[in-house]
Amino acid sequence: MSLIMDLHNHCEFSFDSSTPMEKNIEKAIELGIDYLSITDHLDLFYPHEDYRKMLDIEGYFAKYNKLQEKYSGRIKFLSGIEVGIQTTTAQVNDEIVRSFPFDFVIGSIHEINGEDLVTDFVIEKFKDIKDFYKYYYEETQKAVEESKEFDVLGHIDYMDRYIDDIKSIPDICEYKEYLIPTLKNLISRNKGIEVNTAGPRKGLPYMHPKKQVLEWYKELGGEIITIGSDAHQARDIGKGVEEAVELLKECGFTTVSVFEKRKEKKILL
Repeated sequence: MSLIMDLHNHCEFSFDSSTPMEKNIEKAIELGIDYLSITDHLDLFYPHEDYRKMLDIEGYFAKYNKLQEKYSGRIKFLSGIEVGIQTTTAQVNDEIVRSFPFDFVIGSIHEINGEDLVTDFVIEKFKDIKDFYKYYYEETQKAVEESKEFDVLGHIDYMDRYIDDIKSIPDICEYKEYLIPTLKNLISRNKGIEVNTAGPRKGLPYMHPKKQVLEWYKELGGEIITIGSDAHQARDIGKGVEEAVELLKECGFTTVSVFEKRKEKKILL
């Protein structure tokens, strides 16, 4: 069975990866992946100096163009970026993305109002974990509404990775009032969501998003779905993709999507 795609992974152009871009490509070819997009981080105004490395987009494209030519005919290698979307950076993010010829753009929530959700220990500012998740999903809704230049919303329940006691994570249905409008907004603008397979590698019993969110998205008429491993090391390229395909089939999806020059194309499962 073909692994179809891995449209979310990182290389040395991300602040949190040191993997050479070529290693990811070679691993994807070894696994028989049809479509690969390396989506390095753009998180503007990151609050911590240790991690504040502006994505060298020109450097990324210089290497991308060279390797795309080298591996032409062996894999469909697409340019990509993972943009940290938040209301405070929406306009600047959009301007940057429009300035470069990306094939594929993921919009993800890593920060809210200039605070990193993990390293700033935002959750500790809330007495009740339910209030934190309310804040998280409410701000996700706002960021999606204000951001224009992205194709899919990444790892919707991302924060679950960083909860010490996963039994304390509230039922996703408690935040339906924020998630349903978010999904409707995406659908109305021909944007999609990703299945991010990193959850089990982070100690969770599920991928991102939870099956319930995929079912809501399907019920609302959503059709644009991508799959990505969120690998930061070459050894994790492609992990969980087969399981993601089976999950999507269980939810009633018959296609997944790839993007070339920001144009969506469906592939049968």
